[in-house]
Amino acid sequence: MRLIVVGAGLSGLAVAHTLQSIAPQIAVHIIEKSRGLGGRVATRRREGAIFDHGAQFFRPIDAAQQQFFTDTLPHDTLIDIAKPVHAFDAANRISIGDSSQNNEPKYVYRDGISTLAKLLRPESVTLSLQTRIQRIEASADGYAVYSDTGALVANADALVFTPPAPQTIELLQMSTIDESVKNPLMIGLAPATYRPCLSVSLLYAGVFDPEYYALVNTDRGHPISWLAVEHAKHASRVPAGHTLLTAQLAPQASRDHWDSPEATLYTTVAGWVQSLTGHALGEPLWGDRQGWRYALPDGRADATAMQAFEQSHGLYFAGDAHTGLGRIQLALNNGAAVATRIATHAGARI
Repeated sequence: MRLIVVGAGLSGLAVAHTLQSIAPQIAVHIIEKSRGLGGRVATRRREGAIFDHGAQFFRPIDAAQQQFFTDTLPHDTLIDIAKPVHAFDAANRISIGDSSQNNEPKYVYRDGISTLAKLLRPESVTLSLQTRIQRIEASADGYAVYSDTGALVANADALVFTPPAPQTIELLQMSTIDESVKNPLMIGLAPATYRPCLSVSLLYAGVFDPEYYALVNTDRGHPISWLAVEHAKHASRVPAGHTLLTAQLAPQASRDHWDSPEATLYTTVAGWVQSLTGHALGEPLWGDRQGWRYALPDGRADATAMQAFEQSHGLYFAGDAHTGLGRIQLALNNGAAVATRIATHAGARI
């Protein structure tokens, strides 16, 4: 069986990783439009700094996933962030965070959260990066996948779609798949809408070492929804004598400043950060911007509709649109569940 996974985010990588274990006879080909793995599980490096500008940490949903993170996968650089996450409100009042959540693990990797994506990639998988799929053609022999240059990328017997729902809908619209199949699928995807997020990282001279690792806005009244101190993950994340803070903006603030010039954006966010922390940080030495247009799902795709053509047509779907929340642990669990159904339908013994 030939399987194409559209997208190399966490759910797509989980599909491939799981199939390598339970159905290695299935030939998996991942096609990804960007140059790297992981989607929002992303890390950047700049002038000696290492910072996560998308997902911030992950925690296991059960004992099996705990074992997966701490035993199955290589874990020599796995870190449980020691400091807590505190809360803040629209008036910049900081308070103690949720004690039950702070007592749970907050896992990340010393060299960046993107390490998780690299560890999940199976050696046996075929990987095509920087390849944007324009359309898919269905035939009696399966599916032919074409890039935006018009070139045939690969053929497959089955497909797993993992991009955000609006992008998957657009791809289905462009594809020659029977209307009686793709129309119900597009309707099933429609409830999964998304909030945008602008992530802004700022490097400062001097050391800011608060009692918390991060702050989360709990009343949804602040332009910043999340503020993280990168060196609280590991001292090697930031050059000595410096501080790097990553601010993730609330949805409306993200929309308002999506097209702002970088200098204006950094000055604005630095002012918000200064007011929130109450610390004299000074002017940032530099800033870094990342816009996540489909950051967090607001709704969830119709599970019944999305699974209706799995066995009959080999069309599978995974990702945030199918969990309803943008959480690493849920994406992994969802990808593994889809992989199990693929293996079962292919006749593998699990």
